[in-house]
Amino acid sequence: MRNIIGLALLYALLARGTVDFLSSSGIVSIIWLPSGLALAAVLLGGSRYAWGVFAGGCVAMLSIPGQGWGIAVTQGISSAVEALLAAWLLHRGKEFDIDFRQLRDFLQLVLVAGFIGAIIGALLGAASLVAFGVLDATQYPEHFVRWWMGDALGIILFTPLILVWQHAPARWLSPGKMLEAALVIGLAFVAGQIIFLGWFDHLIGGYAKSFFMFLFVALAAVRLGIHGTLIVLVMVAIQGVLGASNGVGQFAYDIAHTQLLNYWLYMVTLSLVGITLATFIDKEQRDKETLREQEEFFRMITENIDDLIAVLDLEGRRLYNSPSYAKLFGDPRNLLNTDSFAEVHPDERERVKQVFQETVSTGVGQRIEFRFVLPDGTTRDMESRGGVIFNAEGKPMHVVVVSHDITERKRIEERIRNLAFYDALTQLPNRRMLNDRLGQAMAASKRTGLYGALLFLDLDNFKPLNDLHGHNTGDLLLIEVGRRMTNCVRQVDTVARFGGDEFVVMLSALDADHDASRQQAINVAEKIRAAVDEPYELTFTPENGESITIRHHCSCSIGAVLFLNHEASPEDLIKWADMAMYRAKETGRNRVEFHA
Repeated sequence: MRNIIGLALLYALLARGTVDFLSSSGIVSIIWLPSGLALAAVLLGGSRYAWGVFAGGCVAMLSIPGQGWGIAVTQGISSAVEALLAAWLLHRGKEFDIDFRQLRDFLQLVLVAGFIGAIIGALLGAASLVAFGVLDATQYPEHFVRWWMGDALGIILFTPLILVWQHAPARWLSPGKMLEAALVIGLAFVAGQIIFLGWFDHLIGGYAKSFFMFLFVALAAVRLGIHGTLIVLVMVAIQGVLGASNGVGQFAYDIAHTQLLNYWLYMVTLSLVGITLATFIDKEQRDKETLREQEEFFRMITENIDDLIAVLDLEGRRLYNSPSYAKLFGDPRNLLNTDSFAEVHPDERERVKQVFQETVSTGVGQRIEFRFVLPDGTTRDMESRGGVIFNAEGKPMHVVVVSHDITERKRIEERIRNLAFYDALTQLPNRRMLNDRLGQAMAASKRTGLYGALLFLDLDNFKPLNDLHGHNTGDLLLIEVGRRMTNCVRQVDTVARFGGDEFVVMLSALDADHDASRQQAINVAEKIRAAVDEPYELTFTPENGESITIRHHCSCSIGAVLFLNHEASPEDLIKWADMAMYRAKETGRNRVEFHA
């Protein structure tokens, strides 16, 4: 309630002051600042503040000699209705910002409130003057137009001033900026006195000086923003109407000749130019500040992130590299304008270039893995994804590539793969890998018509070694057996540890003839048997800490089976080879037996 009462008193004082000092007719003024106050109050505080406008309008009218309650109430109603309607129209747009952050906010105020909303107040206000005999009916059109013009100019000037100044400009708080603001506003004041109130007129003469004020308004817009511009505009508006009322300055004869129409058009034009320019400049400064904050944010991220961030031109030349590049290539500044593909491994360079060109042409980033060759010759596995930066015309301008080192991840993946497909002790393929390769070999056999063979091997003299010297020594023997077996076969063949002291050898692509393939398999099996049968020298360290080397003899029994196409399942082949191996053991060990 106190705020509403305060608004009523402020409205009444401003209205009476406008009538006393800025009205040529004693009732209607070409600039009605209370209309701007009323709209600002309703926009800020809500519709309940219309009661303060109503009360202030009544008090102001009653303070004028000869005016009664009837006209006072109707004037209060017209002022409140105008403010409510203008606020409602502005809020209907939903995009109106009372801080005037964009030009469209000011244009909405001018068109919706200043021109449409003010018409209602002018219709009601001028009509009440006729109804209560203050004006003759023939004077209604002229006073309606002047009333509308005064309310519109008050809204255009005074509403933004109040709304904008609810938040004082932070940049004005420094002593230097405050001094600059005082200087700019002071110069504008002196210029206004000269132009509109006739200062130094005997020295300057009657030149058309009003256009000079545009320079000061522009100066305020550039240096002080919308806050300073609105102060200058309201100050100039008051100086202009005072000069016209006193018959001096630029508009000395405007009351008699145009009823202040020239003054009104001048102030509307000056206000539109000044506020438009100030709004545009303020937005540019906010955008620059936002950009600066984003750049600082981006810098903080790039300087504290392990990922490698690069900005490239459309040819792949480096325009920016994050500090994290220093871990791989030294000072990132040395990479400026260099070819980003130069460090890509030669085997993958063309593929990376192709992906880059596709990203540029389609605008869609792709994920890619490749290897970097570092200055010391070592390689690092990288994973990268690119994104295209477009210009205002929608054309590709730069490419941002974010990469991270996946060398360790690759190493872990390889370790996991080894655990899944390779024997941890001998590093030979395990059962899972054997099954996979056997399936591939059988498919290849179907395609080529060539036989393959499966050899199942079991060591003959392994358990006594474990019992006498421990499992660690047995492990050394298994590792050596695996190595000897691998040396006996081709790269296309597979030596796998099946479990314990059992091994399986898969021979692929032997021959199209059954007997020839059987003989090849026997030859390889005998070669393996002979290699395994050679003595072993195993060095181990028992619990007492002294290294011991022992000589051990260990033979093997081998069962063999041929396969062609998918005539038998992998499980049957392993079972048959296992059965043949047991026959080899039963018939004396250290020999090769073929499945019939």
